[in-house]
Amino acid sequence: MLLMEKVAMLTRQNVPFALAMIIESKGSTPRHVGKMIVYRDGTIEGTVGGGMSEHYVIEESVKAIRNGQSKIVEYKLNTHAKDGIDMICGGTLRVFIEVYTSRPELVLVGAGHLGSALAKLADYLQYPYCIVDDRVGYCTRERFLNATNLFVNEDIGVALLAVNLNERSNVVIVTKDCDDIALKTVLQYPCAYVGMVASKRKIINVFEKLKSEGVTQEQLDQIHSPIGLDIGSETTEEIAISIIGEIIKVSSENKTLRVKQVNR
Repeated sequence: MLLMEKVAMLTRQNVPFALAMIIESKGSTPRHVGKMIVYRDGTIEGTVGGGMSEHYVIEESVKAIRNGQSKIVEYKLNTHAKDGIDMICGGTLRVFIEVYTSRPELVLVGAGHLGSALAKLADYLQYPYCIVDDRVGYCTRERFLNATNLFVNEDIGVALLAVNLNERSNVVIVTKDCDDIALKTVLQYPCAYVGMVASKRKIINVFEKLKSEGVTQEQLDQIHSPIGLDIGSETTEEIAISIIGEIIKVSSENKTLRVKQVNR
C-alpha cells in the first residue's frame, strides 16, 4: 500500500497520527524528499532519511500528536554547528509535521427525529457514529446510511453492551422511553461525554430512580442534562447543532487538560 493511501485509510479509521514531510533541504542530507507516518507510540511507516535527524523527527511528531498541533522543525546536520545535531552530513533539513487528530466518535442512542438530525450533522462533519435503538423499524441502514454500526435489541441495555464504549465515546441519549436503562448501562464505562435530552422534571425523576438502583452522585455528575449549548435552539436541527457544539467544546477542554498533564 502506498503511503498516502495508508494516510487516507487511517483518516477513515479515525486513528490519530502525524505525517512528517521534508519541505526543504540544503546541502548534504540523507534525503531531499521523504514522507513518514508516525503513530502515537513512536512506530513509523516510511522514512525522512533515517539516522539521528529521523530520530528527532519521530520524537517531535509524538509530542505534536499529544498536543494536537502541527509544526515545522529544522535541523542542522552538523555536530560542530551551533544548535547542530550529532551528524556529519553538514546540510540543513526542514520537516513539516502534520497532525491528524481523531474526531469525536458519536454513539447516538435513539433513532427517532433527533437521532436522525444528529446523524445528518455527523455526516456533514465527517464524524464517525453508530446508532443504538430498541426498534427494528427505526434503526435501519436505509435511514442511517453512513453509520459505522447499527445496534438493535428490544432491551436497549443489551444493545448498548454490544457497543465498544470507551474513553473516546461521546454518547447522546435520545430514546423514546428508556433513558434510565441507557444511562445506567453507559455509566459503567469511561466515556468522554454522556448527554441526555430531558426536561428538568424528567431529569429529577430519572436521577432519583438511578440513585435508588445504586448509581452514585459522582456518576450522575458526569451527565450533561439539559443537553447542548444554550443557543436558544428550538427546531430539531438547531437542537442537534447545540448538542454537537457542546461535544466539540467538551472534547476541546479534555484535550487541553491532557496536554497540560503530559507537559506537567
